Amino acid sequence: MQLHNKHKIIFEYKKLYWLGIFILFSIILFRFVYIFGPFFNSVMSPAAYLSWHTLFEFISILISLCVFTLPYYSYKQNHRLRGLVTAHVFFIMGSIDMFHTLSYKGMTTFLVENGTANRATTFWIIARLVGALGITAVSFIRLNKRCRIDRRIPFGISIIFIIAVLLIVTYHPGIFPVMYIEGAGVTAAKKGLECIVILFFTFAGLRFLKQYLKYKDNSNLVFTIAITASIFSEFSFIKYFSVYDIYNYLGHVYKFLSYYLVFRVAFVNNIQKPYMALYEAKNRLKANARNLNRLVAERTKDLAYKNQKLLEDLEYARDIQKAILPVKLPDSEQVSFFAQYYPAERVSGDFYNIFRLDEKNIGMYIGDVSGHGVPAAMLTVFLNQSIKTTKELEGNRSEIINPAKVLENLYELYNKVHFKDDTYILVLYAIFNTETKELVYSSAGMNAQPLIVKNREQVLELDIKGLPICNLAEICPADYIDKKIQLEDGDRVFFYTDGLVELNSKQTGKIFDTGHLKQLLLKYGGRGNLELYAEIDKNIKYFSDNGGLRDDVTFFMLQVS
Repeated sequence: MQLHNKHKIIFEYKKLYWLGIFILFSIILFRFVYIFGPFFNSVMSPAAYLSWHTLFEFISILISLCVFTLPYYSYKQNHRLRGLVTAHVFFIMGSIDMFHTLSYKGMTTFLVENGTANRATTFWIIARLVGALGITAVSFIRLNKRCRIDRRIPFGISIIFIIAVLLIVTYHPGIFPVMYIEGAGVTAAKKGLECIVILFFTFAGLRFLKQYLKYKDNSNLVFTIAITASIFSEFSFIKYFSVYDIYNYLGHVYKFLSYYLVFRVAFVNNIQKPYMALYEAKNRLKANARNLNRLVAERTKDLAYKNQKLLEDLEYARDIQKAILPVKLPDSEQVSFFAQYYPAERVSGDFYNIFRLDEKNIGMYIGDVSGHGVPAAMLTVFLNQSIKTTKELEGNRSEIINPAKVLENLYELYNKVHFKDDTYILVLYAIFNTETKELVYSSAGMNAQPLIVKNREQVLELDIKGLPICNLAEICPADYIDKKIQLEDGDRVFFYTDGLVELNSKQTGKIFDTGHLKQLLLKYGGRGNLELYAEIDKNIKYFSDNGGLRDDVTFFMLQVS
């Protein structure tokens, strides 16, 4: 087991050998490269060197633009902060490197005469400082760190910085220390800045190496090798005497190698890895497609079973809700009723009940709960079980509770159960005395005003006010009021929920509103309950496009004989 783990560790870190070999090779090369200096100077004329320099620099500039382009345009999809910062670091370096190339000694005039190597060297050191500081900053950003900054903002800042560097170095060179003196070589200031660049690169390289050892991400190792190449490149530019000598040439070779490796990292992270992920996903899709028919059949069967079970449960819930509704209405010689309800779904959020309280009094309520379907239906069950219309007295006697007190008790009980804050109940409770023909009622937020049809000539609306049954007991106590109305022989009182007067036909665009309902009550109110019900039913089907209800509809009518 230990041997296996040892081999595993060796396999994981074997790529570090390439870093070690690269460093060892570079140290040996720099130790003995001076030997080839005279030969290099004899075969590499300034004109030839200028051609090679221009070639190396423009390839580096092209690579810089590629390193900028890849993460910049993939940022919209991945939002990686490390990629965005790296992109703009190389955009700035590539742009300033272009100024360095165009202002190199021996090149044609670029804004001003290229008579000395100082301006090109100044551009060079600024680009290297930007690279060293920028890559060090990148080393502190996690590989998958996301951000939402608009990519155009850092792009605009980079453009301003690049233009400022070009104008200041070209027209105000005195701001910067002299970097190169003809016949003497690089200055101490230039060497000092190169040492600072090397220190930052060394620190960044160690951080990327640490991240490679921790996360085993090859891109961190490649970045480490690229930074190492940049370090040796900077060593070259400390040691050169002439802008055309072998150290200067070697520095550009190492710079080219460093840029290529960075491009390799950008290419892998922004193109190769996403395409490999797509390729693997495609293979997985192919593998899953082979079993797709079987999986679909199994899922369909499972969904069909669950759907059937759900439908059975809904049917059961509907049966329970139907059982709560009154089977027989308490008709008598003094009063008669008819009622109907239309659920928008298999179960309804509307409810009603009509029942005898004693020989003289008949209780009735109608209402609507928030929402539809099973949750709303369960609230109707709660109300039916919780509404108390009488209280027991001594001697096996009972007392009828007035409507306002019934609603107050219901409000208090509702707040003790702790229903959700977005649920509520609208209900109207009334008591009709068959001897006095007095109707006493109270409303808890009911939004559909009952209608009284008098003498088949006039339709009046009952005044209803009151707080819905909801979770507001702590800030709003119950305050329900009893109201009374005296009815006469032949009067009819029509109770309904708002679903009836909100019918809207999509086919015709016509609306069934309260005015339409009043016309029906005046026209058919005296022809018998069945004929009136048939006409209302026909209108409901017409205005709901043959039963396509969007809300529950419930109504009942009291007729004084």
